[in-house]
Amino acid sequence: MNLKSLLIGGLLPTILLGLGTVLMKLSMREGSSVANYLAQVGAVVLAVGLLATWAGDGWVSTPRAWMFAALMGLGWATAIGAMAYAVSALNVPVSIISPLTNSNALVALAASAIVFSEWSDLNGPRVLAGTVLIVMGAVIVATAKG
Repeated sequence: MNLKSLLIGGLLPTILLGLGTVLMKLSMREGSSVANYLAQVGAVVLAVGLLATWAGDGWVSTPRAWMFAALMGLGWATAIGAMAYAVSALNVPVSIISPLTNSNALVALAASAIVFSEWSDLNGPRVLAGTVLIVMGAVIVATAKG
């Protein structure tokens, strides 16, 4: 993987998604309901998608591609809604919810290994070590607030 791939596919999303959780809490503090928050974020996602479609390759999709995108959107919206509810109604600090939810890499790793048969490309001991470190890191960071 080259530097451009790491920056665009790794560092930029990491920074933006990390800031997104903070912006979520700010929105909740300013009085947004979870439903309105999801609608507002969804409207921006739609606008960016339409702009990218217009500026890029145009509408290129298949029914199955649309289905998988819709399922991803449903899962993402449910997850973000649950996080927004936890932050606003349950008063879960961002410093606790963010490290826990960012353990999603383990779910993605397991699902991609199954769905795309990536098991053969994985180094088992490294996956195990990384899994232990991710879980330990999430627990340590999530319990750091005293």
